[in-house]
Amino acid sequence: MSERKMINDVRDQYAGVARGELSNESAAVRSIANAFGYSEEELNQLPSEANMGLSCGNPLALAGIREGEVVVDLGCGGGMDVFLSARKVGPSGRVIGIDMTAEMLERARAGQQKLGLSNVEFHQSTIDRISLPDNSVDCVISNCVINLVPDKLAVFREILRVLKPGGRVALSDIALKQELPAEVKQSVEAYVGCISGAILIDEYRRLLEQAGLVSVDVTDTGADLNAYAMASDDGCCGGSSCGSDAGQKSLHDGLASVMQSFDANAFAASVRVHALKQSSTQPVNTVPDSSIQPGSKEKTMKTVQIYDKPMCCSTGVCGPDVDPVLPTFAADLDWLKSQGHHVERFNLAQQPQAFIENKEIHQLLSTTGTDCLPVVVVDGKIVSQKNIPRATIWQAWWKDHRPGNRCPLPNRRTGAAERVDVADVDQRRFAG
Repeated sequence: MSERKMINDVRDQYAGVARGELSNESAAVRSIANAFGYSEEELNQLPSEANMGLSCGNPLALAGIREGEVVVDLGCGGGMDVFLSARKVGPSGRVIGIDMTAEMLERARAGQQKLGLSNVEFHQSTIDRISLPDNSVDCVISNCVINLVPDKLAVFREILRVLKPGGRVALSDIALKQELPAEVKQSVEAYVGCISGAILIDEYRRLLEQAGLVSVDVTDTGADLNAYAMASDDGCCGGSSCGSDAGQKSLHDGLASVMQSFDANAFAASVRVHALKQSSTQPVNTVPDSSIQPGSKEKTMKTVQIYDKPMCCSTGVCGPDVDPVLPTFAADLDWLKSQGHHVERFNLAQQPQAFIENKEIHQLLSTTGTDCLPVVVVDGKIVSQKNIPRATIWQAWWKDHRPGNRCPLPNRRTGAAERVDVADVDQRRFAG
């Protein structure tokens, strides 16, 4: 199949879905969103046009979107994640949805009108040529779209281009655990249904890094891909109302048919992807000059260890009920890594041996149980217990952090280190 035919087939199929009657009011459509991490509370905020059961994850659970930010959704479809993001950025922020399918954007704009949102806009284009200026975006999200693009490296390079220094990527997508059977690889239904266009997890990670993104994490969420087939069986796509034209298979029905021939979960996975744009032009193994102690010519690198409570994954940012502090904390640690600090994170459920091997941590657990977690250790010294740290972790980076001193913090909009009064850190968390 040629690249042009792939793009045209995808556009035609999704135009048909947009013209159909799939909506957030369908129990089966909502069941797909539920299966991939959206709560009923989130779904209840949406206009009916926005959700068509096309998700394979919830990128907002990882994105850590904040008020005033500029967010871009690649392949926005009916605007589901755009509208949910718009609530998070508030009136001072902006959310831009990009999609190549006019019919999808028609749906999205109808939803925008219903909600009366003035901080949202939609652009028609392919996502390998994003119609936005360089260094203009705080966060890029996408949900089950990049697998559909033939040239994924071009997409990742565009993401890097539009992100501000220190900006972040939060994606939900399909990636492969192993190579697909030949008959599935060649299936048009499987391609349009987000399976056969997917690449191996390791390749996904490699391309992100090749594009120039740093602190790349690609993690299998463990979500059941058979959710699409189950929704189809439940009547999500019965008849012609959910297909592109009368007599044609719908997206969900076609994918369900493909899945009957092989175990999708054995070959493919719903993955969450997080990455950063380097915060400066400096090499990743260096830190800003502001981290150099007065009178010293050496840059101070720190070893940071996080001992977490038992969680389902290494960061705790998967699933429908994510503590909103965790995505921000994960992004903070990624920023530290990008500056050259050595950061390790241990999950009690998955890495109990690390808790045993550290005598101080072992003693704490023996005395207080898991109530002491999370524990933050900097250069072998415990600097924080029980709570996700705010000022404490930053104060420990520099030798002298008495009240009134000023320490460098990353500005979340520019990525640059700025001087901030230590006493103000708890109130500000991060600049921007």
